[in-house]
Amino acid sequence: MSEWRVAWSHQIEGPVNDVKVDSNGMLICTGQSLVALRSDGTTAWRSDYIFDTYSVESSGSSVALLTGTSIHVLNRSTGAPLSDGRSIPGGYREAIYRTGGGWIAPDRGDHLHLFRENGRGVRRLRVGLTRMIVGWMDREHLLCLDHDGQLRCVRLHGEHAQRIIENRRWTWCSRLSNGRMLMLDSSGALFEGVPNPFGWDEISRISDGGIDPHRAIRAGDGWWIMDLEGRIYHSIEDTDAGFGEDCVDIIHSDGSGVIVSATREGLIRWSESPSLSGARMENLRSLQTEERRRLDWMQRTSMFESAQEAEEEGLWSRALELYRALGREEDVRRVLGLQEGSE
Repeated sequence: MSEWRVAWSHQIEGPVNDVKVDSNGMLICTGQSLVALRSDGTTAWRSDYIFDTYSVESSGSSVALLTGTSIHVLNRSTGAPLSDGRSIPGGYREAIYRTGGGWIAPDRGDHLHLFRENGRGVRRLRVGLTRMIVGWMDREHLLCLDHDGQLRCVRLHGEHAQRIIENRRWTWCSRLSNGRMLMLDSSGALFEGVPNPFGWDEISRISDGGIDPHRAIRAGDGWWIMDLEGRIYHSIEDTDAGFGEDCVDIIHSDGSGVIVSATREGLIRWSESPSLSGARMENLRSLQTEERRRLDWMQRTSMFESAQEAEEEGLWSRALELYRALGREEDVRRVLGLQEGSE
């Protein structure tokens, strides 16, 4: 089991509604502000709003923020807005980054709202009441926990469809983390599973009872659970990540060597595992590689859309230039044929 230590702590003006940690540092929803801290605890930027901020999600290069009845998308490095915000009656419950780019946010009713990377709305799906969004299995398959306690897979491609992946009912579950999740059944037994759209790739029982989880995060040494009283402990090993009997209200992890926590009153802690520092660096490199691939995918998508527009407008040379840059030889031959025909 890895050793953990509190690297630094802060007392900020509360209340604190949400915290997240990523490769750039820490994001804190406090009062009517979103505050970004670097990994050493210094302030990177602050963004203020007219309503309370209550939820934040990071994608690496951008941030989705829920405040009042609106969703805002910001630049992760500077806090500059990438969108004017989108409001709906009652507001959104949460926002989740979509694999490959974009966001999805459930409202207070029975709809999911799909957004592009810059916060522009794409479509609205009526999927029925959900208790929580569990996470993405891939870009088109979203896992939800419905109000009956069943795990439901929603397919977004084309005409959206959904299916219950099994008949078992769960009283609680965690978010998906690297394809894995925790679930609690009605007897109090804790399970870990790897879901797919039709069931489980694997599922195993890891505790027989006595656990009352409220939140769970996955770090480099496994799952950490925060119970209803705010105590943090490892899901298998008898250790408390250096928090002792102190109680917190919110926890989050970068998935490897950092765990952050906060109390509603504004006590912020950044905990690190020296033995997981190598895993953390590898995780950061992996995130950077994934971000480069995502940006390349977005650039190629934009180039392809520009090529299609140029072709529709009869700008053959421009269309050919873009198709060649994308390596789309079939489209190049087709446009050359159109060009010859027009001459």
